[in-house]
Amino acid sequence: MSEQRTEPIKPAGRFFSLRLKIWIGFILIFTPVFVASYYWFYQYTSARVFETITTDLQQTLNGAIKGMDTEGFVKLYEEESTNNPACPPEKPTADTPKEENGYYPEDNPLYIEHENWLLAVQQIEPQTRIYTYINGIDEGEIIAIGSTGYFREPRGGFRFCQRYTSTSSNIHNGLTAQVDAWTPYTDSFGSWITSYAPIIDANGNAIGAIGIDIEASYIEEVRANILRNGAIAFVLSYILIFLLVFWLSGFLTRPIIGLAGVAKEIGEGDYSHEWKDETGAPRSFHDEIDTLTGVFKVMVGKVAQREKTLRARVQQLEIMVDRSKLDKQVKEIVESDFFQDLQSKVKGMRDRFKKE
Repeated sequence: MSEQRTEPIKPAGRFFSLRLKIWIGFILIFTPVFVASYYWFYQYTSARVFETITTDLQQTLNGAIKGMDTEGFVKLYEEESTNNPACPPEKPTADTPKEENGYYPEDNPLYIEHENWLLAVQQIEPQTRIYTYINGIDEGEIIAIGSTGYFREPRGGFRFCQRYTSTSSNIHNGLTAQVDAWTPYTDSFGSWITSYAPIIDANGNAIGAIGIDIEASYIEEVRANILRNGAIAFVLSYILIFLLVFWLSGFLTRPIIGLAGVAKEIGEGDYSHEWKDETGAPRSFHDEIDTLTGVFKVMVGKVAQREKTLRARVQQLEIMVDRSKLDKQVKEIVESDFFQDLQSKVKGMRDRFKKE
């Protein structure tokens, strides 16, 4: 009987490896976690950065007030309002040229000293704009005293003795209490977040106020940098982690894939697989795959032994069948008419030989 190889049964559908299933499963499960973590990180970092910026503004504001020459601040306006008819100017209108609403008293040492102090404070937080003011003539109006815009090219910000009425009450309320306008707002100078605080003299009286601005675009730029840098870090870490997961899935599924290959060989009738890593050295830890491999080895050995025994029995059966066929064929020949006739002729020839 010739040896026959068993044809394996092909499963229906397309093959989808276990390693790929693990990898895709990890992607489907952990991608939302990664995205949620990144979103939380962005929100948390943005909030902390914004908190740091606003805290720095408040500290800078308080430092500016503590180091200010309050007597010179009061005396500056008293001198200019007494000696210069343009201080304060007439109430400005929409058509009033800006040159007619305020000026720069550069010949007054008190003004230069005040401006230099504001500049020194600004150098601590270069992205800020600092200005001082007093209560104005009309309701809700303020009159500017100093501004770091004096040092910009071209000059900007408030001019000395400039009358200004804001669309928001925050700047005027800053004359009596600290006001933090952390929600970005827009005025004729731009879009800002601001903190205001009253200037208190030695007697505890409010003699004016100071404001510190930072452009809202700076906050948005910081947030954009956080978003961009965070996205780069997120993408790189995402790719790295999933490459590691792909490698780990291959490492974990390699024994199972090996067993699947052995099972395929056995399904085709090949039991000659050489098991690797059979060093016989004791291992401290075992897992389910080790147990499965050990059971599979025993199973393969038993199946191979049973097939060997079966083949031996089949060969014995073939011999017995061949002998039975041979006996039957001999019997048929002996009992045939031709053989009987031949046998009688041989017997007759023997008898004649004996008579002669």
